[in-house]
Amino acid sequence: MWKRRAVYLACLGMFMLCGCESVELEQRSFPLAVGIDLQKTEAGEEKKNQNAELEERSLIVSFDFPDLAQISEKGKTTDTAMGLSLEGMDMYHVEKSYENNTNRVLDYNHMKAIVLGQNMFEDQRQLRSLLLSWEQREASARNTSLLIGSESAAKILSLTDETEGSMGKYLEEMLESQKDFKQNKIATIGDLMNQWHNQDELLLIPVLTEQGNRPVITKYAAVLNFSYRGMITVEEAMEVFFCQGLLKKFTVEPVKNEVVEISGIQVSLDIKKQKDTPTVTVSISGKGKLKTGQVSSTQQQYQLEQKIERHLIANLQDTAKKLKEKFGMDMTNSYLSLGGFDRELYQVYENLPDMYNEKVEQIFEVDINLMDWE
Repeated sequence: MWKRRAVYLACLGMFMLCGCESVELEQRSFPLAVGIDLQKTEAGEEKKNQNAELEERSLIVSFDFPDLAQISEKGKTTDTAMGLSLEGMDMYHVEKSYENNTNRVLDYNHMKAIVLGQNMFEDQRQLRSLLLSWEQREASARNTSLLIGSESAAKILSLTDETEGSMGKYLEEMLESQKDFKQNKIATIGDLMNQWHNQDELLLIPVLTEQGNRPVITKYAAVLNFSYRGMITVEEAMEVFFCQGLLKKFTVEPVKNEVVEISGIQVSLDIKKQKDTPTVTVSISGKGKLKTGQVSSTQQQYQLEQKIERHLIANLQDTAKKLKEKFGMDMTNSYLSLGGFDRELYQVYENLPDMYNEKVEQIFEVDINLMDWE
């Protein structure tokens, strides 16, 4: 335990050298997660009489702090609240309120996750203001994980009874346990900043819902060109990641009770104009391994490979059509690659990603080799 304490204090000492040198360690607080919701408030009589907006929006910011007593005193807990919520017109006023009420300065160097309420994405003015304030902080990490609370961010951060302590730490471990991604593809606050500045890609953000007093990823929020489009299912999100080559493993069930795990996934794109329509061909290859069921001959192996390929092509085509019609979304995210394939098409759709996403057609080609069936 003393060894853990020494390592922890050493890490804090390193962060002290990176910024806020004038603020002593004991005068700072280190949130591990922050939840941000919008709250509508009615404007005063003066504004009503002036035909001004009848609603203003303030932030409700919830903080999740580590239990430092558990680290510094063997097995001992503390009565100090690990959670706290404050209201303010923006992050600046929230942070000033925290400083005035606690005589401490917030230090985000230990931040694990930011959870935003869904209504934050429906108010681009507030969202831009939030990103601007985060971007202007020298010590704020752009790789902090970004998630959405399906009901509210505050509710997600309050689910600490079953998570054994800090929600920030729990969310970090939950995201790190997702081993199917080739790289850590969980959305970050930096990804959202890139959307804000560039507005040329698709971003899927995990949506957390309370189940059994724990947060669980139940959907993904689609943000396209810095515009919130809506929610998609986890299955649809995995197909999006799959066709973009972002997964190490992908599981399909082409026939009932025959589950196949696909690994060694390779994806390539080709974008061309066909009959005045931009068309992206996505070629996917991989190795399949039976998780349930049995194959006993080369003929059965070939037949199952054909079923897997037809199943994947049909599912990907259906999902691509649905997401395009419902959200104006290109699940292949091919606009990012357009300039490298067809300069003429790129010149037509330069700075017009929404128009491109609404018109592009997707074609999927799949080649799966079943392995180790004997």
